[in-house]
Amino acid sequence: MKNKKRTLPLANLLFAGSLVVIILLFPSLFSKLDAWIHDVWLDLRFTINRPVSQVSFLKSLAPHRPPSDEITIVLVDDRSMLGIPGLYAGDKQFYADVLNKLQKHNPKLIALDLFFATDSLINPKGDLALAKAVQECDNLVIKAYRRDDKRITPPFAKVAITGKAAPSYFKNYRGEAIRSVSMAFINEKNELQPSFQSEMWRIYNGLNPGQLKFREQNLYYQLSKGIQNVPLVDREYMLLNYDVQVKNFRTISFFDVYKGNYPKEIFENKAIIVGEAHSMLHESFYTPLGYTTHSPYLNALALRNLINNNFLKQPDEVVAQTIPIVILAIFIFFVFNFLNPVASLLLTIITCLLLAISSFLMLTIYSQIFDVSASVISVASSLIFVIGRKYYLELSEKLRIKNAFQHYVTASVVNEILKNPEKLNLHGEERELTIFFSDIEGFTTMAEGMSPLEVVSLLNEYLTEMTDIIFKYDGLLDKYEGDAIMAIFGAPIDQRDHAIRSCKCALENQKALAKLRERWKAENKPMLRARIGINTGLVVVGNMGSKMRFDYTVIGDNVNLAARLETANKIFNTEILVSETTANLASEKIISRCVACLKAAGKTNLINVYEVLADVDDPDKEFIKKAIQAKESYENALLKVADRDFEGAESVLAEYLKNNPDDKPANALYSKTKSYKVVPPPVGLETVITQDVK
Repeated sequence: MKNKKRTLPLANLLFAGSLVVIILLFPSLFSKLDAWIHDVWLDLRFTINRPVSQVSFLKSLAPHRPPSDEITIVLVDDRSMLGIPGLYAGDKQFYADVLNKLQKHNPKLIALDLFFATDSLINPKGDLALAKAVQECDNLVIKAYRRDDKRITPPFAKVAITGKAAPSYFKNYRGEAIRSVSMAFINEKNELQPSFQSEMWRIYNGLNPGQLKFREQNLYYQLSKGIQNVPLVDREYMLLNYDVQVKNFRTISFFDVYKGNYPKEIFENKAIIVGEAHSMLHESFYTPLGYTTHSPYLNALALRNLINNNFLKQPDEVVAQTIPIVILAIFIFFVFNFLNPVASLLLTIITCLLLAISSFLMLTIYSQIFDVSASVISVASSLIFVIGRKYYLELSEKLRIKNAFQHYVTASVVNEILKNPEKLNLHGEERELTIFFSDIEGFTTMAEGMSPLEVVSLLNEYLTEMTDIIFKYDGLLDKYEGDAIMAIFGAPIDQRDHAIRSCKCALENQKALAKLRERWKAENKPMLRARIGINTGLVVVGNMGSKMRFDYTVIGDNVNLAARLETANKIFNTEILVSETTANLASEKIISRCVACLKAAGKTNLINVYEVLADVDDPDKEFIKKAIQAKESYENALLKVADRDFEGAESVLAEYLKNNPDDKPANALYSKTKSYKVVPPPVGLETVITQDVK
């Protein structure tokens, strides 16, 4: 167990280290999941702000503004293509006419989100008209084409020479959806140039070209409220905040503007984006909102974000990577090591919910991206790892315990150990236990007249019966030594009544052996008799042996005393002898009598030894009555012997033996009282018996 506890932090460290490596070296593994979470928050924000919503009470957490009144989209749609002859053929005169009309309303910005690649073949005058209109509009930007080789393809030459073209580009940042727009263009010389969108913003604010500055990862500009900046990803891209359904931007058909069917206030002092979205146009962009749209709407969204200063801000890379690592460290090294699995699971759920809520609020209130997938995965996977490892260790420990004890204790004890392994201490510890020894009388001599197979068969039959009874009383089979049995009561699971259990087991062993003798007599087999010695006291119990081979056993002086008591049965002609400690602890349920004061072989201290007579729960009441009489008569006589009243002791025993002539210890004491009358023992040694042989 100590080694496993030592390896647990190491295992946690290795697991955490692996996750940290993944977080630091493979951030793209989490980016798509973070993008999906971001899309879920967008959908939730729109759900909350619907006119009829079951979660409308959360509106304060997801502020929503309608599409900007500052922006109007003039859309070349199917109606325009069908209603204006020559428009589809590329006649630019119509664009010049619309541009001139729009300019009359003094808009802040006209953004021609249209790419005119070549001169017109059907109406060259239309090209001149468009070039003239573009030239005369000081608040205009027209789209150029951005190439993969870091160069720009400008519109046809007559417009290109106006110098008002800038490249437009949208990027599918983190997945397939368009999440960013180019605010700068890095040319082949690695120089930053304004993009179509940054020019839109400059013109909208009435800034000069030099007032937009690109530094490091930011776009800086000066407004009346001070210096502003737009954080850029990869020096180029602004992150779009889809805080509005882009399809809801105010839109008017190019056809209506051409025909003059429009209210002029939708253009006065507004930002006008002229673009196209018709069935013959193959270019479209997938959005995080779950549908495709066209570039005029994305440009409108970009401009809206800039006007409201709510474009998304990417977290600092160091901070973004540090947060999940710190959370991981806290949970795997501290939280999960001190909490049980249920509490760990609840805390993990709460933490993940708090992370999710924080991510949602950071997006909706502060327009700040807060990536949580790495943190959530770190915490969740750590929980799975720690609980899985704990389960594995517990399973391994239970298997080890089961393998160690299943042949030595009853199944109920094994199950109790497995349910509560913390009750089990396999390392050496000092505990009060009851030690049980039994041995067959004269088995060695008896076996000499039998074949080996007969010896094994008889011994197995005997040991099986005796062991089953030991298991019945939840004893631990410590070992077999030939025909001898050693058992422990009170370990590995604590038993307050271990002394009682051992005595009941001994009585039942002798009863079972008596029944076996009846059967063996009919089978003409040897009549085995067993002696049992039991002692209760402090011993050292636990796994003992080498690193490669060890047993769960007990050692100590009290173990040796139990063995001495087993052999002492020879002296007293008894079957079950126990120490005074055992007799006192079992007195509530066991009838026993003190037979003598024994000086055990190899011991210096004298101990009172008791013969176990009966179980008070025995259904044979007459047997219990006789056991009580045997106890009282014998102990009364023994007290008289101790008082050197040998005549009185002889009288008590003579009266008792009239009805109980087969009581061997009583007969032995009776004979001794007679001899003491002739040759009295030394004073103080009247009841002392010395055991010379172990």
